[in-house]
Formats: sequence, structure tokens, C-alpha cells
Amino acid sequence: MTPQEIIEYCEKQLALGNSNVGFILPGRWGKRNTRRLWPGGPEGEIVAELPRGIFVMFDVKEVLNQTKEIMKKLEVSLNA
Repeated sequence: MTPQEIIEYCEKQLALGNSNVGFILPGRWGKRNTRRLWPGGPEGEIVAELPRGIFVMFDVKEVLNQTKEIMKKLEVSLNA
């Protein structure tokens, strides 16, 4: 998923009145019950292990804000 797709997905969930957003991430459910969306990114709670990865729930506002911050940093570095 691109950052723009993540932003659109989060905005749709907010419009539906959801405070959480879920993503399927690669990996397995190990000793920890949390996983980050990207290194240093928002931390979510693992809720299920699926055949193709783990399903992790994140706070939608946290994901939206951090994704927008990354988009701004990328735009600044590309314009510099």
C-alpha cells in the first residue's frame, strides 16, 4: 500500500465512525502482542494470525497523522 492509499483508507474508516483501522502484515504472532506498521511508525495490537500474515489493529488517527507527516517529509526532500 502506498502512503496515499493508507491515507484514503484511514479517512474512509473515520467517515464510517471507526476509531481503529486494520492491516494485514507479513510475519507470525510471536512473543509480543504488538507490531509496528513500519519501523518507528505507529504501533498496533495483533488480533489474529492468518495464513498470509497477521492482522493488526491500529488507532486510525495515529496512522493518519504519522502517514501525513512522512508524506510532508518526502515532499520536502524531493523539492530540495
